[in-house]
Amino acid sequence: MSLRIIELDPADTFYSARDRLLQNGRERTVLVLPERNSPLSGIDLVLLRRLADRERLDIGLVTGDRKLSRQARAIGLPAFSNLTLAEHYRPGWWRAGRRSERLGFGPGDDRHPLLSAPITADEARDTLHKRRLARLAAVLAVVLFLALAIIAAIYALPRATVTLRPAALPVQAILDLSAEAVAAKPVQYALEWQATGPSTGDTAADEQRVRAQALQGLGAVAPDYLNPRLDPGELLIPSSVHVEILDETIDRQETALKATYRATISGSTVAAANVNRLAYKALLAALPSSYKPDPATLRVNVEPANGAPAGRFQITAQATGRPAVDPNTLAEAVRGQKAGETAQYLNAMLPLAEPPAFTVRPSWWWSWLGRLPLRAEQIEVVIRP
Repeated sequence: MSLRIIELDPADTFYSARDRLLQNGRERTVLVLPERNSPLSGIDLVLLRRLADRERLDIGLVTGDRKLSRQARAIGLPAFSNLTLAEHYRPGWWRAGRRSERLGFGPGDDRHPLLSAPITADEARDTLHKRRLARLAAVLAVVLFLALAIIAAIYALPRATVTLRPAALPVQAILDLSAEAVAAKPVQYALEWQATGPSTGDTAADEQRVRAQALQGLGAVAPDYLNPRLDPGELLIPSSVHVEILDETIDRQETALKATYRATISGSTVAAANVNRLAYKALLAALPSSYKPDPATLRVNVEPANGAPAGRFQITAQATGRPAVDPNTLAEAVRGQKAGETAQYLNAMLPLAEPPAFTVRPSWWWSWLGRLPLRAEQIEVVIRP
């Protein structure tokens, strides 16, 4: 298809261009606009498109003005950057679908843009002032956003682990108790026991000697007979063990005397829990106020009380005392502190076997501020034995 070229100059208007187009007939026509001072405005493009639709004209533009080209394509007018493309680039003549584009008169405008009244100095100054305020508001919004992001990161990101190894104190306590104080229970076992001794001819003395020997032997083995008969969690009171001979049978020979005794072994038992409770209280009283006995290290021995009457006994209790540390309270006390201040505080509060260790994540927080997190919930206190 042949292409007709109409060159416009700044003196032309839409109406002069319209007259030349209508003289053209139905040929494909391209309007070549000057590089500067285009005679066609946005409203002229709208009128040109309406003319093309009404008269069934195939009209295109050649212009170096990108804004004008975009506006032309937005309303379906082909636009090219040079005449060569207009002559040989067929896809450029395909009319694009109408798109949303503000052309021509704006809301409230009643005159052609070229005929608008000039902007006064006060209006220009107000417009510039509004633009500066808008830019300042945008900058302040960005700064505020960054500040809030940094504050949120300071409160939410850091995590710390404080590892402590407090010094341990060994402690021992000895208690003198009575069977009534620990609610003792009786235990009993009956058995037969044989004893043999030399015969000297003095029957009474020989029987007394063999009997004493039998009592001594029974007393030595009595715990071995009673302990298997204790209930779980019970302890035998050594001083409560008693041997009673109920009956005896004597076999006298020329050189020896054999005796068989029917005896009863009895004693008292106490609940280990009651003994441990009393022992724990005694150990707690023996330690400094900031220490408590470690129940896992508690050891209790029940022994006869030297020179004490029957029914009384001694408890020897041993344990390891450790500082009574509440990790949550400690984390609240050290939050936000520097490493040196935290170490001094912990050494003053607790006797430590080694300096405290700090692990802070992320590393930039520690290298930048050198402080523990500001929130106690983000500090984990680990107590090593």
